[in-house]
Amino acid sequence: MSLQEIVMTQHRPIWRNTGRCVSTLGIMAVSIAALAGCTSQALTETTATTTAVESPASAEAAPSVKPVQVTDIPLPRDSRIEQSESLVIGSGNRWLGRLVVKVRTDAAETYSYYFNGMPRLGWVRMTAVQGKVSSLTFTNGDRVANLQITGGVGGATVTIFVSTREIEGG
Repeated sequence: MSLQEIVMTQHRPIWRNTGRCVSTLGIMAVSIAALAGCTSQALTETTATTTAVESPASAEAAPSVKPVQVTDIPLPRDSRIEQSESLVIGSGNRWLGRLVVKVRTDAAETYSYYFNGMPRLGWVRMTAVQGKVSSLTFTNGDRVANLQITGGVGGATVTIFVSTREIEGG
């Protein structure tokens, strides 16, 4: 089937499996997501260099993945960086990208940890919203960090986006 035929039939089911229809649009979305995951993994392996705690089993299972090295974001004890979900360019305190951290504390305690901990490392708090999904935004020089904290079973997930910003007058 050509790409044009796939696009033109994107809402017609290809097959039925226990009463559920899977459309070609769904298959295309899954394929794109899989390819995006491969791209992120490849970039992580080549550009990322962590201070996160990793179990020896995970280190042995993926020896080709280089750990992420960030020094200007606090990481709670027993947290772990999700390598497959993170995309970090650079290292130390000059990195940019997305860092996904799984923590064992609940979302409220994790929010408090970053609310108080980021300023200790030189970040200036700009916004703070605590709720079902909490958000914190900080600046540090020409960089902006946006943290999204969501609760889950057995802890919380912190997604940290760090990017550069334009400084006024400079």
